[in-house]
Amino acid sequence: IYSAIDLKKINIYRKKKWCSNSTFNFISVGRYHWKKGYPYALLAIKKLLEKNLDIHYTIVAKNEPSEEVLYHVNDLSIKDYVSLLSMESQNQVYRKMSESDCLLLPSVEEGIANVVLEAMAIELPVISSNCGGMTEIIKDKSDGLIFNLRNTSNLIDSMNNIIEMSEHRKRIIVKNARRKIEKKHNYDVLGRKMIQLYRSIF
Repeated sequence: IYSAIDLKKINIYRKKKWCSNSTFNFISVGRYHWKKGYPYALLAIKKLLEKNLDIHYTIVAKNEPSEEVLYHVNDLSIKDYVSLLSMESQNQVYRKMSESDCLLLPSVEEGIANVVLEAMAIELPVISSNCGGMTEIIKDKSDGLIFNLRNTSNLIDSMNNIIEMSEHRKRIIVKNARRKIEKKHNYDVLGRKMIQLYRSIF
């Protein structure tokens, strides 16, 4: 039984367009911890900037940036292209996600990341590493993009792919993702499964 998403609450943040008119905005949401794999994402951003791509990367977390992340941002000389934001309100986070072009999950260790389910629910394209149970949620190039964890080159390819992808193709991917959430991760479905589980135990 997987995690559930409150679709009624999140629906107001659903994206309505998937073309980036200027800067392409990547976003990650999660605490500053080595498991989140932020150094791989930051290095990928550096490599893409070297190709003169117009991109920006935002990391949203409740806690203050770690020394490791601050070091990488400064060492790679990308501080003008990276925002490290602290947000207390979940609604603020959803709004920022909705304003972005792609959710990036560079984690090296996860179970199933709720933020990916939330991004799929608001129809924000997702790039995720294949860590933990993420391949149970995302089918590569069908409802998101998957890259091999700790493989920066593979991550860069996926990021290039989503930047160059047509709006039509993005729309297909995010609609597939939304249908998956509606089918497998909404409260009504998960509620029925939990009731069935309890009854089977008794």
